[in-house]
Amino acid sequence: MTSVAIPLTPTDLIAAASSVMEAGGYQTIREGFPEWNTTSTRLFEDKYNVVGIAVFTTTIELLSSWADLQGALVDVISRHVGQAESKAWDGYLVLLTTGIAPSSDVEIEDLRYDTTRLRKLVATGEDISSARDVERLLRSLLPLRSEHASIGQGTTLDLLPGLLAEQGISKKTTEVLVKSFIEHGPLMDELHRHWRSQ
Repeated sequence: MTSVAIPLTPTDLIAAASSVMEAGGYQTIREGFPEWNTTSTRLFEDKYNVVGIAVFTTTIELLSSWADLQGALVDVISRHVGQAESKAWDGYLVLLTTGIAPSSDVEIEDLRYDTTRLRKLVATGEDISSARDVERLLRSLLPLRSEHASIGQGTTLDLLPGLLAEQGISKKTTEVLVKSFIEHGPLMDELHRHWRSQ
């Protein structure tokens, strides 16, 4: 007997997205932003990003509502995040729908590549069939895990300089960048400092 996957509902999508974000270290912002605390919207932040997530029943609803949501999220960031904070420039609008629209749909594709005011992550019912697909979509917003490699040689970031050296990229340069990344430092500044010291 073949089991048929039960399609996700909008409630499933918002629950899955919330679970992924919270597991990734984001905090849900509930107080003071009623437009971002509904059955279909959530607002999250961590030290580096502000993320608004909205779920829609249909693609048409998503396409007709995203601009207002973008304006609301830009307003939240401009009013409540200091300009000196790095996350003032790292706002994301995540738009999800259970509605089916081909990935090649022109309006959906245009929206995916629209970085005006905020970066956008967009997925339709064609892209999302399980909670795992929601996690895959949101992975770019999550911190890199420093899990130990299965071969017992340290973390994945520890392995990176050696792997890139095999491709002809300077091991020392990669080590400088990895160290700066781990310390949340400015990558390009460290790279220029490293090159000047040689």
